[in-house]
Amino acid sequence: MRDVVLENLSEEECLALLRRVQYGRVAVVTQDGHPEIFPVNFAVSARSLVFRTSSQTILARAPLGHIAFEADQVDPVSREGWDVVVSGEGADVTDSVDQDSVDLRGEPVEPWAPGPKDRWISIVNPKYHGRRLYVPAGSPLYY
Repeated sequence: MRDVVLENLSEEECLALLRRVQYGRVAVVTQDGHPEIFPVNFAVSARSLVFRTSSQTILARAPLGHIAFEADQVDPVSREGWDVVVSGEGADVTDSVDQDSVDLRGEPVEPWAPGPKDRWISIVNPKYHGRRLYVPAGSPLYY
């Protein structure tokens, strides 16, 4: 078995990795107390994350609720990769007029799933946690 390193990432490293991908997953807890996970396209602006949705579950549970977001990238051959989790309180910024919300809505978030995705959700006061797994013999593939 080869030696591998599992390294914790700083917030800056997490943000840099998130800016390289467009797809992740949002987790909310339903009214019944069960977690549900939804694939979303997203963007990062400054240190904020935003995605568009029309999901009634997300719209009912994310604003003013605790939510989590995860994105990752893994090479199945080398088994090297990274994952980033963002947690915080959800906020519907669709109709907000503050400059941060206006900036977030200006991000190029193009949902892959069909249908209108007319509500913009952001994570307020986000906490970033990330890890990178790599073989130390060379530079990490996803550095």
